[in-house]
Amino acid sequence: MGSSKPTIRSIAAAAGVSRGTVDRVINNRAHVSPDVRTRVQRIARELGYQIQPSKESARLQIGVIVPQWEVPYFTEQTRQGIRQASRLLCTHEVHLIVEELHSRSTEEYVKCCERLMQQGIDGLVINAPDNLIMQTQLAQIVKAGVSVTTYNSDLPQSPRLCFVGQDQLQCGRIAGGLMHLAINGQGNILIITGNMEFHRCRVDGFCSRLSELGYTPDRFEIIECYERYDLTCDTVAHYLREHPHTSGIYMSTESILGCMHGIHQVHIPRQIHVIANDLTPLNQKLLRTGRLDFVLQQEFSAQVYEAILALYDFLLHDRKPRSPIKYVSTTVITPEMV
Repeated sequence: MGSSKPTIRSIAAAAGVSRGTVDRVINNRAHVSPDVRTRVQRIARELGYQIQPSKESARLQIGVIVPQWEVPYFTEQTRQGIRQASRLLCTHEVHLIVEELHSRSTEEYVKCCERLMQQGIDGLVINAPDNLIMQTQLAQIVKAGVSVTTYNSDLPQSPRLCFVGQDQLQCGRIAGGLMHLAINGQGNILIITGNMEFHRCRVDGFCSRLSELGYTPDRFEIIECYERYDLTCDTVAHYLREHPHTSGIYMSTESILGCMHGIHQVHIPRQIHVIANDLTPLNQKLLRTGRLDFVLQQEFSAQVYEAILALYDFLLHDRKPRSPIKYVSTTVITPEMV
């Protein structure tokens, strides 16, 4: 069937399966259905690829990286999704290796990925910043035969299998429309984001909706506060002093408390309308007391859960996700709903 040396890629193409599946077959690893294993072995022989005799297989190992969040709610929700997936897959010879980070630095992400690769993972589930270093890192991981899914924060330029999370662009657009209604089209708007590498799509969606509604660029400003309470508090207070006609603040960040304290420092005699994301315990309280106008809630624990299951289905059953993107639902929460 040709004189060129057979490769995992050529066998995968001829068999109609992933390179990861071929890798598991030729290395006699578990989690390949009998009919797929037989087909791959047959095609490998036809192409002249020699497969070693069978030996006892190891469990499927999936690495899961949990980022560092300032608000415990997000970490606990992620742990909940991992526990749910673990309970479901524990009878399927699947081992989840969970790594919780202590910062959001790209350097720590890279080191964590390297540790997991050294442990021989078959797949990786990751929430990471969308930057060139992480795109390159994931490309190297996939090239090494490890499949990747992302959750909550996507890296669309990377060769990941799929992303599970909120449609952040649409979320931002919804927030922009709600802000317009809340401020009745009057005044300036401050947009606080924790980090554009995580929140860029939300912010883009918010700004694009404002532009459609007739807001000129001089009426809103975007400021990154890197999920820091002190920086958020000082930024909000300074902005309100410099822009006394500000009517609304959109918080695409965790530091909601910093925002509230910054507003309090300025002693503005009228209401500043605030829209935030995620129904944390603090945000529930702020909704009940009227200090938040709206919260855009996403199914947080479902994201890592679905990302793990998508990877499991691909690695064990060679079933690719129907779409490279799976969005969880977004719900608008009003004070009356809490």
